[in-house]
Parts: sequence; structure tokens; C-alpha cells
Amino acid sequence: MQKKIFPVILTVALVLSSIFSVLCLHNLQGNAKVINYAGIVRGATQRLVKEELNGIPNDVLIAKLDGILDELQSGHGDHGLIRMNSREFQDLILQMEADWSILKEEIYLVRAGGDVELLFEDSESYFDLADRAVLAAEQFSEKRELLAEKSLLLLNCFFVLMIFFFYLYSSGQARRQKELQEIEEEDRKRKEHLSHMVDNLLGPMNEISELVYVSDLEDHTLLFVNKAGQETFHIDTMDGQKCYKVLQGFDSPCEFCTSPILKEGEIYTWEYTNPLTQRHYILKDRLIQWEGRTARMELAFDTTESEKEKIQLKLTLETNQMITECVQTLYQSEDVDTAIAQVLEHLGSFLSADRAYILYIRDGKMYNDYEWCSDGVEPQQMMLQDLPLNLITRWMTYFDKKECVLIEDMEQLRESVPEEYRILHAQSITSLVAAPLEQDGTLIGYLGVDNPPPDRIRNIAPLLQTLCYFLMLARSHSESKQLLTHLSYYDKLTDFYNRNKYIVDTGALAHSKQSVGIAYLDVNGLKDINDHYGHEFGDRVLIECAKRIKATFTQADFYRIGGDEFVIISPGITQEVFLNQVRELKAKFRNDSDCQAAIGSQWMESIENIGRIIAAADAKMYENKKAFYRINPVSRRYRRCNDKLLQHLSDSETLKRELAENHFLVYFQPKISSENRLIVGCEALIRYTPQPGVLITPGEFLPLLEEFDTVSLIDFYVFRFVCSRLKAWQDQGRQIFPVSVNFSLRTLREAALSERLLAICNQFGIPAGYLEIEITEKVHNEENLNIKQLITELQNAGFTVTLDDFGTECANVVLMSEVSFDALNLDKSMVDHITTNSRNRAIVESISEVCLKLGIRMVAEGIESEEQFAVLRACGIDLFQGYLFSKPVPVEEFEQEYLGKQETE
Repeated sequence: MQKKIFPVILTVALVLSSIFSVLCLHNLQGNAKVINYAGIVRGATQRLVKEELNGIPNDVLIAKLDGILDELQSGHGDHGLIRMNSREFQDLILQMEADWSILKEEIYLVRAGGDVELLFEDSESYFDLADRAVLAAEQFSEKRELLAEKSLLLLNCFFVLMIFFFYLYSSGQARRQKELQEIEEEDRKRKEHLSHMVDNLLGPMNEISELVYVSDLEDHTLLFVNKAGQETFHIDTMDGQKCYKVLQGFDSPCEFCTSPILKEGEIYTWEYTNPLTQRHYILKDRLIQWEGRTARMELAFDTTESEKEKIQLKLTLETNQMITECVQTLYQSEDVDTAIAQVLEHLGSFLSADRAYILYIRDGKMYNDYEWCSDGVEPQQMMLQDLPLNLITRWMTYFDKKECVLIEDMEQLRESVPEEYRILHAQSITSLVAAPLEQDGTLIGYLGVDNPPPDRIRNIAPLLQTLCYFLMLARSHSESKQLLTHLSYYDKLTDFYNRNKYIVDTGALAHSKQSVGIAYLDVNGLKDINDHYGHEFGDRVLIECAKRIKATFTQADFYRIGGDEFVIISPGITQEVFLNQVRELKAKFRNDSDCQAAIGSQWMESIENIGRIIAAADAKMYENKKAFYRINPVSRRYRRCNDKLLQHLSDSETLKRELAENHFLVYFQPKISSENRLIVGCEALIRYTPQPGVLITPGEFLPLLEEFDTVSLIDFYVFRFVCSRLKAWQDQGRQIFPVSVNFSLRTLREAALSERLLAICNQFGIPAGYLEIEITEKVHNEENLNIKQLITELQNAGFTVTLDDFGTECANVVLMSEVSFDALNLDKSMVDHITTNSRNRAIVESISEVCLKLGIRMVAEGIESEEQFAVLRACGIDLFQGYLFSKPVPVEEFEQEYLGKQETE
């Protein structure tokens, strides 16, 4: 009976143990697969983020990650995963699913042009979370493995105890002997069972793609390498081979070996790039029992590609940051040369290059204008000047296609292009990258870097091309700024300083304690000269005056502050020298019938009040001018003589009476479109007829009215008259167009001007948009007028605001840059020599380009010839006004000539 019971008990024990072992193995395999797919989620997400940051969408991978995360949480899916019964792991998976949803939203935002930095930062946090999930899974799997071992041991002990108690039931030596035999048999079966377990464990290890190996803890002998490891390291046999020799190629144990720091039940994670495979791995080490001894098992995850992507992403971000810093440097610096030098330093340092430089092409030669060298590198700038352009003939093929020249190994040029090789080799250049610099489609130079790191040279071209674009923008910006500065502070006719510079410099001298000599010069009879000989001859007179001033005062600043007024300021000059120069200047004008000038001067030992010194010189000039007109009474230009003829208009009541009696007439002069020469608007101009047959122009009486503060009556009279004519045209069914009206400084200073003008428009039922308010450039120097506020109020009321007389003695580009005008009238003085003076044409072209960029409509005044019209049209001007089309005519004649034509057409 005992013999029958004994085999039955053993059979039951074996069956139960086997079933339990199979279940444990199945559980371990399922957990291992969960660990593997958790790691896959991390790697795939990292690859996805890299692709999305580089603009490569991958919705397939997103869907795949959605499925894996859901299956890890639920245990149901296409990948055959089980649901790991670890609360910690499940909590981490739920957190990963939540963070994954956030990452997907950020990915879609990046596709739409959102913030890439946020995606990058959140993805790094997500990768850390994935690592924690993998670690939690591994820890749980280890615990389940230990639990299985203990359970199996308890099961076996249970059956041993049963046998033991069974044999206790037997008597004597027979039961003891049988018990010993059973124990021996049980030991044998246990060894077989453990061997079977090892075989079952080794099978999955050989199937996974990760590298797994086991080595002896003491002598580093390889005990096991899975199939993937054998193929990677070309292992045929492991007999007696050392892990450091086979896996690392070392002759002695690795200095970084983790065996001394491993602890029972713990996993040590680290990263390493293997010198044999040149691949980057995440390594997980732990202590295990292997064939009765303690050994180290290492699991290696290949993360080379993701590491490369991470490095490339970091490099891209650093490159973008560097470009941003360079752009900020270019646009924040006042000095473009300093900014370019700083950009080259940024570029060279960022690329770890030996040199960064810019060569410009001028007159068929190359010049190294800018250069940066790293420490210890010899500069080449002085030797790279006046180089023949044919040295880069080979490069031109690339530059013409807007491509960069890339030389990775200079030795390859030794035989093919020896001259190029000789020059570059002499500069210790082993490699270089050069990008073309173009302006308006023309090659003007190139940007280059010498000897960048070999592993980065192929990625440099896009960076250089981007920097070239911003360098050319900065260059263009600097040239425009210099031109605007010159226009703002220099008189185009004489190349003297203009009134703007005069105001700045006299302000700077206000508190100087040095001596100063001031000479004030006014050309006599310039109006008569212009009337009799033309403006071109008058301009030559002014230029001749400027030449005589320059020839006399060798150390002074010269200003043209008006049409015929000049000021000479000589700081730090002695009285004797200054008076001698003044006498010399007067002598040059004394006996010249074609060019005469009134000159006044004042010298002071110390500047207490620069305004008083200038006023004293002005007063002396005035006395000199009166003496001239006493001798030459035929001139009608001297204003104080004309003022006596019009003195009665200074009385406001008399002026009102003259207006009521229609002694003031409003003339209209059309504005013509260049496209079809049709009228698109007109300007209202006032004329005074004190008696029949006598017509006095505004230049004769408006200065007097301005002096006596009665000019506002004229301004509002013209404005009201224009509104009444527009109303009449509207009532007659005619198509109306904008009319511009000039306003004096006195009127512009009036309170609530925009409200008063708008009330007049409303009275006649005319929209404010049909009225253009013309403002002279002189408003910029008016201290008691907030011009910005005034123009804003007028524009808000619906009026169009025009900057008038642009280019006269007060030409002011600063005013145009500070205030938002709607239109700009280019003065006749800018037009007169446009066909013969290329410099004048270049200035007008620049002004036209600036107006186009600022959205300002430009009108050229004083057009007298078809040649002027053609040149100005080529400069980009669309609207014209002048005698070529029509002189100012009475309203009735204007309506008959132009409104009739408009209706017919």
C-alpha cells in the first residue's frame, strides 16, 4: 500500500509543481513583454518628437503609441500584452496616457507654428516618466519572480512534509531508509526543475533584440550571451572568455565596471557608448544566481538613433538661438561695422572655426573688410586685399545658383585647382564653407568660415545662408539710415548743413565757454535773379556763394538756413582772425554784379547766449542789406519794401473788408495722374487783386499777414470757399475729387482747429475726406505746436494731411519719420535739375522708396517739361502738378476746362 501511495504523492507533487512553474513562467514572460513595450513607448515617442520638431508629421506612429499605451493599461490588444497587476506601474501608465494626450496637443500646435520649446521641455519630462514606468515594471517583475520561487519552494516543502509524515508513520529502519531515498530523489528532481526553469528563461532572452549577457562576478568570465549579443560581437564560443575582452576590446577589467556597486535586489541603470560597435546603450545591471553562484546580468537597450536625434535637436535649437542673437546684434547696434564684427565672433565661436570673415567685391577686386580669428590663429585680413576676382571663378558656379562653396578636404584641390590650393593652403586652411552675399540679385561678396569641425561642416551651409540674408538686410538698413541722415542734415544744393543741423549745433553751443565768431549772409536780389534768369541760374549763384564761404573760412561750420540765407559759425577762433576772414568774404562780393550778398558778423570771447550772438549778426546783416537796396531800389524782393505797399492788410477789419469785396481770388491748379494724365485732384491757391489788372501772388502778402497774425482769415476764407465749390459740384451731379488747402503756422496753432474745420465741412455737407490739409515743413521747428497731436486730430476727423514744400530750406526727413503724414509734396527746387543732376535724381528715388514703404502718397510739384515728367515717373512718382499740365487758373476756367472733360470722359 505504501509503495502505491508513494508514487501517487510524487506524481501529484510533480504535476502541481509543473503547472505552477508553467504559470510562473507565463507570468514572467508576460511581464518581460510589458517591460519591453514600455521601453518601446519611450523610444518611439522620442523619435516622434524629433520628427515633429523637424517638421515631419507621423500620424501613424501617434496611432501606434495610442494602441500600445491603451494595451499596457488594459491588457487587451493586438500585441498580446498582459495587464501587469502592479498598482504603481498602472498609476504611471495612467499618468503617461494623460501626459501623452498633452504631448499630442502640443505636437499639433507645433505643426500650426506654435512654441517648440514647450514641446521639447514636456517631452523630456515624458521620457523621465517612461523610464520610471519601465523601472516600476522591472521591480514588480522581480518581486513576482521571487514570489514564484518562494511559492514553489513552499509547495515542494509541503509534499516533503507529507512524505516525511508518511514515513514517520512507518516503523524502524525501513521508513528511515525510504525517507532518505525520497530526499535524494527530491533533490535530483529539484535540480532538473531548476535546469528546466533556466532553459525556459534563456529562450525568451535569445528571442529579444536587446543585448543580454551574464558574467562571473569575481573573474569576469562570460557565462551567457544571448543570440543578439553573439551576432553583434561575433561570439562563436564563450569558453573562458572575459567580458571586458569580448564586449569592450580591453585587455583588463573595465574601470567603469559596475560589479562592485551592485546590490541584491536592485537594478543599476547607466548609459555608455560601446567602443566596438560605436553604438549608444542604456544599460541595466543586477545581481542574479547562476548555476549556484552569484553573477552579474546586464541588459543593453540600443538608443543610438534617438541619441543622435537628441543631439541634432539640441544643435538645431542652439543654431536658432545663435541666429537670433546675431539678428539682435545687427538691429540693436548703432554702428553696423561693430555689429558685423560681433556677428562674426558669434559665428566663429559657435562653429569652433579658426576664422570667420566677409570679402566684398568692388571694381572687379575682392577685399577682406571684416575678419574674426580664434585664439592663436594668425589674421589674414591685411594680405587679402585687392585680390583678382578670377581666383574664385570656380566658386561663381555655386554662387550663381545661390549655393555655398563647401571644401571638406583642401588636399583634394592640390592637383585640380593649384592656384586656389596655393592661396588657401598659405592661410593654413584645411576646410572651408563660403556663402554668397547678394544685393538686388547681384553678387557683392561672400561670407566664409575656415576649418570648422569635420563632423559639422555639412550642416553649416544653411546657417551661413540665413546669416547672409540678415547681414544684407542690416547693410541695406544702414545705407538707408545714412542716406536719411544726410538728407536730414545736409542741404542738397550746396552740401552745407541745413536748418535741422543748425538747430542741433547751436543748441550744443548754448553753454560753451569758448570764443565764437558768427557771420550771417543773405544773397541780395535772389528773387529778381530767379525771375529774370531762371531758378537754375539762381542755384548757380547760391553754389558760388557757398564756394566763396568755404574758401574764406577754413575752420568753420557752414549752414544754409533759408533759401538765400547762410550762417557761418567759427568756434574757438580769435577776434583778429575772424574779422580778417569777414573782411575777405565781403571783398569777394563787393565788385560782383551777378552775385552780391549782405553780410553781418559778431564775435564774442565767451558764449553766454548763442541766440543773442546770432541775432546781433543778423541785425548787422539787415543793416547791410538796407544799404544795398538804397543803392538798388529797382529790386522788389526785399520784403520790408513790399510790406509798405501792403501795410493796410495788417488791419484785420480792412482785411475782412477786402475779402468781402472779393479782392481775394481762389485759383485752382490740377493734380495729374501719371498713368493716364487725368485729373485726380487740385490745390487751392490765393491771389490778391487790390485793383483791376493788378494780381499779387501769396509770396508778396502772406509774410506780412503772418507777422501781424491776420493770416488765419485768409486760411479759413480759402477753406470755406473750397467747401462751397465742392458742394456746388456735388449739387450739379459732377464727380468731385480731393482739394488741398494750405494752412499757415498761425492757423495751425489755433485751439480746436480740427473741430472748427469739421464744422465747416458739415455745414456744407462735404465729407472731410475730400479736403487735404497742407502743412509746411517749418512746423517741426515750432516750439508752441504739438504737431503729432495736431495731425492725429486732423486724421481722426477724416482729413488727409500733406507735408508741403518737401525739399526746401527746411527739408526734414526726421519730421517724415516722426509724424504719420498721408501725402508728401516734393518741392519744385527738387525737380528743377532732376534731368541733369544724377545726385539729385538718386535723392528723389530714395525719398520715393521711403514714401512707398511708409505708405505715403507722393506728389511732384513744379513740373515744366516732358523730360522732368519722364524721369520723375521712372523714380516711382505717380502724381504731378506744374505748368506742363496747367498753371493755377480761376475757378470758373478750371471748372470749364477740367470738370467738363471729366464728364465727357
